[in-house]
Amino acid sequence: MSAGRPTDYKEEYNVQAEKLCKLGATDAELAEFFEIAESTLYEWKLKYPDFTESIKKGKVLADAEIGER
Repeated sequence: MSAGRPTDYKEEYNVQAEKLCKLGATDAELAEFFEIAESTLYEWKLKYPDFTESIKKGKVLADAEIGER
């Protein structure tokens, strides 16, 4: 049994995070969007690999677009 309150993470956040990152969202902005602390966002990145991959995919596309300008 784990201590603490249950996570607020939901699987559909993967899609939302990727879309936000494509728009150039920072980690601080992601945390604000999901109404969590940045430390919680970092915990989610460690605990949910699909969430992390969604963020990476979105940021790679956003970075590529910026590089083309």
